[in-house]
Amino acid sequence: MPTICHVAPETIPNGSHQSANAIHLHEDDWRQIEFIAATDLPLVEHEMAEIEAFKRSNWTGVGFTSVRIRKERPDGLCPSRLPFSLIDSIPHGPIQVLTIGTIGAPKREEVVKGGFAVRLSASVFLYGRQSEGIIIDLGLSRGPDEKEADEMGSLLVLCKKFNLGIADWCASRVVARP
Repeated sequence: MPTICHVAPETIPNGSHQSANAIHLHEDDWRQIEFIAATDLPLVEHEMAEIEAFKRSNWTGVGFTSVRIRKERPDGLCPSRLPFSLIDSIPHGPIQVLTIGTIGAPKREEVVKGGFAVRLSASVFLYGRQSEGIIIDLGLSRGPDEKEADEMGSLLVLCKKFNLGIADWCASRVVARP
């Protein structure tokens, strides 16, 4: 993994009753594929060029010698004041609790404060944080073998309607524009 987001989401202690039906996200996957405000596209494209240069200079053939930590845009989508109800612009499963943590030993998992996740398919889910009905962060997670699938059409409509793009940080590219 060549890059990670510097700002981890605020969490609350995980009671087992809260995570029984939660969607789980590994901490390194936080905001790896994320929705961005169209006004942030120039900044995002500049940072992606820096990540691409970092990848070229730190690739060993089997992995990276270090990880580039993204510190830009710590507030995510919060300045855009997008309503939480925007997720209802696309077909999705029930809204679930979002947990974040690690795998392996010792395993750590906590509930993301204001976190939510909705399945778009068996291996693709939309996740993020909201506060008082305003989206703070909005990301996308898909399985390792999942390519840009059927859900992309719905996501493109959402992007156009709310003037958003989708940034795939590890691939160093904007995969959707408003």
